[in-house]
Amino acid sequence: MIFRVAGLTAVLVLGVAAPAAAAVNPERWSWGSIYSADRAGKAKGTVTLDRPGFVVSGRLYDFPTEKGCSWLRFRWVKEDSSRGSRSFRNCAGTKPLTFSFGTGYMLSIEGKVCRGDARRITGRCSPWEGVWAQGG
Repeated sequence: MIFRVAGLTAVLVLGVAAPAAAAVNPERWSWGSIYSADRAGKAKGTVTLDRPGFVVSGRLYDFPTEKGCSWLRFRWVKEDSSRGSRSFRNCAGTKPLTFSFGTGYMLSIEGKVCRGDARRITGRCSPWEGVWAQGG
């Protein structure tokens, strides 16, 4: 009788611990490197599936070989067919910009790296590159 109670307790404890372990180890995919057309800007990072949705994070590098700033643009499509976008700028030259943002639940996300000034993108963009998509 004592062995049955101990076995049942072990099953209950392990059954509760498994979902908690999954929450501690979210799914993660790497993306990049994406370079601007003149190769003076670069971005790379990860997409993490975590509650409540996805988190995109990474670094944007601005190499000091060219004047100006590096820009990173993202665009994504959500499960309800709505769209989102986000941009980041780095004018630091040698120090990478670290970023992280949530997108909610999405179907796909693309990114491109461009060159610009402190206010806007002026050109020399990479093509849109896939960062993550549902089903690969």
